[in-house]
Parts: sequence; C-alpha cells; structure tokens
Amino acid sequence: MKCVLHDIDTDDVKVADELVRKYGDWTPDYLIPQVFLEYDDGSIKHVLTGNPRGVEFTKDAVTRLVRSGTLSSETTEADRGPRPQSTRPS
Repeated sequence: MKCVLHDIDTDDVKVADELVRKYGDWTPDYLIPQVFLEYDDGSIKHVLTGNPRGVEFTKDAVTRLVRSGTLSSETTEADRGPRPQSTRPS
C-alpha cells in the first residue's frame, strides 16, 4: 500500500481540493485530514474525515478505522493495488 500526502499549505492544495471536491466531505473550508483509497482501476473511496474537535479526536477516528477491518478488507484485494491518499493536517 502506498501513502500519498497532500500538503494544503503548498501548491499541492490544488490536488487535495480536487480529491475532496470529487470524493470527500467538501465545503470551501473542508476538514483535514481526509483519507482516500485510490485503486489502479482509477476508482477512489473516501474512508475518513478528520474531527473538528481536535487532533486527539482525529487520532481516535484513525485508530477506529484501522481496527475496523476496513483497511484490512481493502488490502486483501492486493491485485487492485489500493493506495491511500490523505491531506495532511496543517
């Protein structure tokens, strides 16, 4: 699994904005991080949006995502090559 981080404090914000606009929880001042799985066939799945209450709440959400088995079931499809993409918190 490959991880790609898009830093919204750089020109990479354009890529991050497009991902969130098309597949995520879009608002003009969207929450970060947002995590996506991108497959070799071009399909993209949004799997997490950060919590506005703070980093600890987002950390808990990531922990729940990892423990939920969602990522494990996605990685069993290794032939499809899931690659998470995420915007990085500022």
